[in-house]
Amino acid sequence: MLARTVRSLVPLLVTLTAIHLSAAIEENIRTNFPASSGGKLVVDVGFGGIEVTTNATSSQVSVEIFREVDLRSEAKEKQFLADRPVTFSREGETLIVRTPKPAFTWSSGRIKVDARYRIQVPANFNVALKTSGGHIHVRDLTGETAAGTAGGGLRFERLHGDVDGGTSGGGIKIVDCDGKLDVRTSGGGIEVSGGGGTLKGHTSGGSVKVIDFNGPADVFTSGGSITVKAAGSLRGKTSGGSIDATLTAPLTGELRLETSGGGVTLRLPADTACDLDARTSGGGVSSDLPVTITGKPQRDRLQGPIHGGGQPVVLRSSGGSIRVKQI
Repeated sequence: MLARTVRSLVPLLVTLTAIHLSAAIEENIRTNFPASSGGKLVVDVGFGGIEVTTNATSSQVSVEIFREVDLRSEAKEKQFLADRPVTFSREGETLIVRTPKPAFTWSSGRIKVDARYRIQVPANFNVALKTSGGHIHVRDLTGETAAGTAGGGLRFERLHGDVDGGTSGGGIKIVDCDGKLDVRTSGGGIEVSGGGGTLKGHTSGGSVKVIDFNGPADVFTSGGSITVKAAGSLRGKTSGGSIDATLTAPLTGELRLETSGGGVTLRLPADTACDLDARTSGGGVSSDLPVTITGKPQRDRLQGPIHGGGQPVVLRSSGGSIRVKQI
């Protein structure tokens, strides 16, 4: 049995199994901790995916951990896990789960290291999750959520509370979440469906798709298109694709869409009142809604009030046409 650091008031079950055909070691940990509504879970692990779910009737945190190591040597595998134990500690109402980060780089063809952390918390709980190598998935939680990974995707479902998420190597998906949503990725797309509050999404390596979000949205991508269907003020910018946006309710603030690598299509309700400023250096500008212009019409720009004017609508393109359409 491997030595490990464990500080807990409840029994801990640890099993260690050697698979002799591949010399892999599997470690399984199951344990429970008493918890109260409004507490906090902190997970900071060196590798592996993290999944957090909730139980509305539970007054405890349930932890299941699976770790597998294949170094082609049983002795080295046992030593690897012994050097990187799972530790549990408490600071007031905060439960902390930690493992050290691996200190070496392995070849995927000869060495296998994997882990899964599955944790269930009370429905009203706060979480701060971090892994250096895996996905993070949180669902059905009321409270604050912070999540960061260097090597996987992020998925948030039916969360009620502020969300702060970042990944260096995967996509981000948000489903029916309400609160202040702030997410970032350097290596994937961003998808948001349903929910409301405020949204800030930034990606350097993928497209952005926001559908039926109720609230202000601010999205940016350096490497893909933007598709948005939302209610509220809207800002969208891309350096590498087109923008297709639909506003489903009256403007509550500025709407600004900019692209350097495609066209812009904006769909507005027929009775929208706004001040339009649309310009392109890569095509033409057209509007289904009536624009009151002064001076000579120009193919590459369209400026003036719609239905008497209102919130500013600023559209810019360096690589395509701009079209304002009526829903």
